[in-house]
Amino acid sequence: MAERAAGTGEPVRVLVKAMAVLELLAEAPDELSLGDIAARLELNKSTCHRILTTLAAGDFVERPSPGTYRLGIGAFRVGSAMARRLTVRERALPAMRELYRHSGETVFLLVLRGDEAVCVERLDGRYASTHTLRVGGTLPLHLGAGPRLLLSALPDEQVEGYLAGPLQRRTSPTQATAEQLREEVRRIRADGYATSRDDVELGVKALSVPVRDHTGATVGALSLSGLTAHLPDSEQEHQLTLLRTAGDEASRALGLRAAG
Repeated sequence: MAERAAGTGEPVRVLVKAMAVLELLAEAPDELSLGDIAARLELNKSTCHRILTTLAAGDFVERPSPGTYRLGIGAFRVGSAMARRLTVRERALPAMRELYRHSGETVFLLVLRGDEAVCVERLDGRYASTHTLRVGGTLPLHLGAGPRLLLSALPDEQVEGYLAGPLQRRTSPTQATAEQLREEVRRIRADGYATSRDDVELGVKALSVPVRDHTGATVGALSLSGLTAHLPDSEQEHQLTLLRTAGDEASRALGLRAAG
């Protein structure tokens, strides 16, 4: 492991190595041996053993069997305390502000609550008065880009349970069928984003991407919404780029690491 704290003294270097050990154990699906840990982090075994022994004394590491190691209850306590402080709204807000600054359109953040999507934050853009969804307001999961994105993130059995119930109509003169919504869920899962047009407010279009937590689970829907004339199909790829960048930033703020 390359030294990242050269010139700052041995205690800091050891601390950096200890953090690397914890990160490695956090990412490992199973317990690791001393040799595995030392080899992966390019540490000599004696140094690695001293670090593991110190971490074990604080319950940050435990030994499920002789010679193997995994994260301990101490790491869980620290992680749980941090997770309680990581509200989706708080962590996503800086990314929302950047998205608003670059797009000028209204930005929404929605989270799942039962069979509804609840708006937990909204930044008003141009012609914001056309948007009826306020902070604290809700939409059913089949209406709007953000709600449908949250619906698509549910397991299949929950999606089917939702589609088996009554489907509220908002503005569209025709009601989407369960099979049409089922196909829309498949498309959202394949494409990684959702769209809507006229089904929440007439003349309004929206795009939505997921916000994910450190496990990769979708915990929110970040949406960009505006008059259809301001979000033409010819500019959709640019708008999606802005939206995806914001979604990725919000997800990183919640602890998601880039693949690879």
